[in-house]
Amino acid sequence: MYLIRKPTLILRLLVLVGSLSFSVAAQQSTAFDLLELYLNKQMVGPEAVQVIKAHLNESGTKTPLENLVEWAKAGFPDLHDEHGIWKTESISLKLGVVHCIHYYFSNSPPSDKSTRYLAILDELRSDDYMSFQLVGTAPWVVDESALQTRAEQLMLENDPKLRAEGVHLGRTVAEKKPSLFDRYKQMLKSDEDPHVRTTILYSIIGWRRRDVAFLAFDRLLNDSNADVRDWGARGLRSATDHGVLTTDDLPAILPAILKTNDPFVRLTIGYAAARVSTNRSLYIRADKFTDELLYSFINMVRMKGTKMGSALSDSDLAKEWLAWWTPLIPDYTARPQLVH
Repeated sequence: MYLIRKPTLILRLLVLVGSLSFSVAAQQSTAFDLLELYLNKQMVGPEAVQVIKAHLNESGTKTPLENLVEWAKAGFPDLHDEHGIWKTESISLKLGVVHCIHYYFSNSPPSDKSTRYLAILDELRSDDYMSFQLVGTAPWVVDESALQTRAEQLMLENDPKLRAEGVHLGRTVAEKKPSLFDRYKQMLKSDEDPHVRTTILYSIIGWRRRDVAFLAFDRLLNDSNADVRDWGARGLRSATDHGVLTTDDLPAILPAILKTNDPFVRLTIGYAAARVSTNRSLYIRADKFTDELLYSFINMVRMKGTKMGSALSDSDLAKEWLAWWTPLIPDYTARPQLVH
């Protein structure tokens, strides 16, 4: 009787172990199915979603957040060969892992989530793409005090890459706290690295503030680096496109158009002047709004100044602009065409 029951008992134990294993696998699969739904909602590439899900399933991990961070920190070694050739689309995969990190911080956040998120930033800093994405979304995870402390620490580093990271990390705090914003303004003029200066402009021009518009304008006029000047132009253009600057600001903007020898700067200022003095339902036609057109205005006001025996005042220059530009608006603007 014992000999008969022993195989039966073993069989039952095997069935029980198999059931438990299936249950654990099923629970994991269900959990990763929810992650898959989230990644699809975030429009992560379908191949990247399946690669991430397969990795988690095959790892058997009970701590998917830590697993994914370690996988990324190691450089996803199983997904490219010794020559660095990837077996899948690397950017899509990295973006997917960034979204996974956000998913786990939203759905099962660590008790010390600010500290852990900042630690993950340190661990993945060597990957420029993932680091940039994670720094960009840090304000939605990390509390303001920790964010400011880390930003200020990084902004003191000798490494310009770290200073730029600190600027980007602290941007939402700087928008609200004048003391930190003053640091940004100081660094915008004094930091020797152009990447740091472009990061400052990139981080603040979305605030849509008049003082920020004039910081960008200053960099357009005075920075030694072409990339920084380009971001200065973007900041000025954004401010005029969104109504941050108005015709009241023409006396502050226009005088520089008479002094610069740079066609890019001249066109940027001219566009800004045209934008603030044109109905916002119209757009300025780039194919017709040229440097040659602006020179006709410049020559006109210089001739008037010569006849008067002195240069026009800033306010008079603004009046001359409005008198010159207003009749030209129908020929140099158009209404956006709706595509059905």
